[in-house]
Amino acid sequence: MRPGPAHREIFSCAHHRVFLDERRLTAIVVGADGTPWFALRLLHSADTTDGPDETLAIPDITVRTDGDATTVATRATSSRWQRRWSELRCTADGFSLTGGVSGTGELTFVHAFGGWRPPSGFLPSGSALRSVVSPNPDHPRRIVKDAVEAATIGVTGSGAEPGVGRWLFTPAPWCLAVSRAERRDDQQPPPGEWAWMGVLAPIDEQTFSAMHYLPGPEGFSLRLDYEGQTRVNGSFTLPRAEIRFGFDGPYPAFGAYSATARAAAADTGGEGNPGSRTQPEPSQRHTAAGGAPSPAVSTSANPAWWYEPMFCGWGAQCAIAASAAGGSRPAPDHCTQDNYDRFLEALHRGGVIPGTVVVDDKWAARYATCTPDTDRWPDLKGWIADRHAAGQRVLLWWKAWDCEGAPPEACVRLPDGTPVALDPESSAGAALVRASISGMLSREALDADGLKIDFTASTPNGAALTYAGHRRGAALLHQLLRVVYDAAKSAKPDALVITHTPSPYFADVTDMVRLNDVMMLDSVDPTVDVPSHMTHRAAVVRAALPSVPIDTDGWCMPDRESWRRYLQVQPSLGVPALYYATRFDRTGEVLTGDDYRLIAQVWSAYRRLLAT
Repeated sequence: MRPGPAHREIFSCAHHRVFLDERRLTAIVVGADGTPWFALRLLHSADTTDGPDETLAIPDITVRTDGDATTVATRATSSRWQRRWSELRCTADGFSLTGGVSGTGELTFVHAFGGWRPPSGFLPSGSALRSVVSPNPDHPRRIVKDAVEAATIGVTGSGAEPGVGRWLFTPAPWCLAVSRAERRDDQQPPPGEWAWMGVLAPIDEQTFSAMHYLPGPEGFSLRLDYEGQTRVNGSFTLPRAEIRFGFDGPYPAFGAYSATARAAAADTGGEGNPGSRTQPEPSQRHTAAGGAPSPAVSTSANPAWWYEPMFCGWGAQCAIAASAAGGSRPAPDHCTQDNYDRFLEALHRGGVIPGTVVVDDKWAARYATCTPDTDRWPDLKGWIADRHAAGQRVLLWWKAWDCEGAPPEACVRLPDGTPVALDPESSAGAALVRASISGMLSREALDADGLKIDFTASTPNGAALTYAGHRRGAALLHQLLRVVYDAAKSAKPDALVITHTPSPYFADVTDMVRLNDVMMLDSVDPTVDVPSHMTHRAAVVRAALPSVPIDTDGWCMPDRESWRRYLQVQPSLGVPALYYATRFDRTGEVLTGDDYRLIAQVWSAYRRLLAT
């Protein structure tokens, strides 16, 4: 991976030098001292349902210099496309790989910094990386990973399915922080030794469901999953892949990626022409050039009540389910008006008064229609009014995508017509979502104050599914949240919308980001040091969305001691969130007077800080 006599130097700056290896179709990148970074493949591959996109020949490689940048342009003879092209732009900051294809086909996978080239098979880029950090917190005890460990960021995942426990942030920023330094738990490699690599595209062009970092021995590539659901008929511009150097740690790298996404313009990269395929109208909150949006509401304009300490009843419901009193009934069955009255009364006796109460799963009779289950909540509207009279706000839990109670025409469906998820691009689906949100938040209906949105990782995916519109993957999830967010603000302008989507591309459809479940209970080993891991998650959110408030969550806790330690850390991370009222679900430990006094003390200090 070091340059040799046959390699031509095409770029040089204070940080790195680049040499072209035309035979291997790579750009060899070394540091100013000659130590290797990468041998970047000058390839994209855009696989289709008909098979892999193989590079059969390279009829043309052109190197051009424009000011302080050098671009290597490559035309390829493809086994799947009439034409495929790539351009690697080299600057002092790093590298940008753009490309496109012309022809017809349904995309399955798009590869960046790697591709198929017979007779060698798939050829990745060379890499001298030793460490990688994913912004998706999929492992509770290992933040800095060895660079040969794969990582996935996406809008799908399930804690109930083995091997896909990546649902905490859906999606996280489409990037990774990487370094040539050895993996260290204290995350302190030499200054400037971190880079980020990732992909950039306007949200409506993010019809992929996941980005995979696929490493190997001294190599890597990036892969985007399209699942055969994005059809190309004409020209198609591939998402831009970038590598940027010079950061002192993972979080500055994540922040730089997000700033780049916000500043990015739609870059056709030369010959690509995204206008030749059907393009949706961009959201009004997105930049006209196609970069990531600005946050929907600035911090200074946020209502003060958004920052009040929260009590969410889910942990208390789980505590009942885990006790003898819960019998064999699952936690959602314990979401009742009587139970929530008991939860709040227990807190009140302990001197703990939350500013916001979250009514969790399952207050609604049907997930899709969101009308109260009157057996469990005989008067939810009156109960919310009582909370308002007590000076409190109420958020209602909303399960994204669930089509329970929805008609088939409002849904994404299997080939036999079976509904599997709400479809926000179906006129019936969008109307149902708007009606549901209005029924929860409008003053003449339940009059709740906002939403805790969960299960965004249930974004439907699969080549066999039938959709009403053209959006897929991240673009479809954003559209669902777009419909929800606009309906919420229409019903109540100061409504609080909480998601777990800490991506710069989702800044316009969320008011607050939740750090999500503390323990991933379906993991092989869910143990975690709570304060350190949640501090990591909060650092990712602050880097990605620096002006968006954080819901610190608080379920599920390993034990009382972990809970007490995290309780005291929460105010430094964001809005304190309490999930327990009388006992802990994992251990059965009962909250004591000392516990309630600690909550009251922490919240009182936090509120004094807010007041200043």
